[in-house]
Amino acid sequence: MKLKIYTLLLALCVTWSLQSCDNDDDNSIAVPTELQNAFASKYPNAANVKWETKCGYYVADFYDGYEASAWFTQDGKWQMTETDIPYNALPQAVKTSFEKSEYASWKQDDVDKLERTGVETIFVIEVENQNQEIDLYYSADGTLIKSIVDTDDDNTGHLPVQLTEAMRNFINEKYPNAKIMEIDVEDDRNDWDFGYTEVDIIHNGISKDVLFDQTGDWHSTSWEVRQNELPEAVKNTINNQYGEYRFDEAKRIEKADGTIYYRIELEKMNVDLEVNINEDGIVIP
Repeated sequence: MKLKIYTLLLALCVTWSLQSCDNDDDNSIAVPTELQNAFASKYPNAANVKWETKCGYYVADFYDGYEASAWFTQDGKWQMTETDIPYNALPQAVKTSFEKSEYASWKQDDVDKLERTGVETIFVIEVENQNQEIDLYYSADGTLIKSIVDTDDDNTGHLPVQLTEAMRNFINEKYPNAKIMEIDVEDDRNDWDFGYTEVDIIHNGISKDVLFDQTGDWHSTSWEVRQNELPEAVKNTINNQYGEYRFDEAKRIEKADGTIYYRIELEKMNVDLEVNINEDGIVIP
């Protein structure tokens, strides 16, 4: 019951923060001494510091080699720092991964280093091609965590969401040595997974999405697989039943009830098709 109440409150808090964020960029705002000391301790060489408030947080915009913004709670607890860095400052593994990706020829718009409490550091490369804008999220070792459409939202969406102890323990037990990269609470009431918590992890070098339901129980885990990694039975079903389609991508999905299947995305001309096929090659709803 406590876990259920905690998860509900967490979802409500995230929704409230997105709807009611204020922005006070008056340079005369009073910054608590405890907070100033916490900032000075974490960034002793910071210059041109300017404070503002957003969403109930104190935000320090400053320069420390690069332009950056650090977010703190009112009692001086650091939450997040977003640093605007040049492409050349990315880890070599990230640059190598990006330059081998399908987006390598796209125009680079912005590059950010994102550090947050409770999760690993990630690097976000914003790219654009004509009217398309995509944000690419990489771990320091060059693993692509996710790619999402850039909606030009402010960086409040990057604020950290804390996992419950039960969720964190589950990940540690089921995915030993996994790195937690991103945590989101689904806030669209029109989606079937409203209130669910999605945790992006890197486990054994693979980027995986771990989904917990509104009660905090594990719902499912999914990750992308290459066509040659599909079971033979799955590949045979694709060839025999959907031979006229071109393979686009696939995900392996493992559910809490023990079900395992592959979600296959296919395309033909202007037709996109998505089918679910279990390990025995049987098409399922």
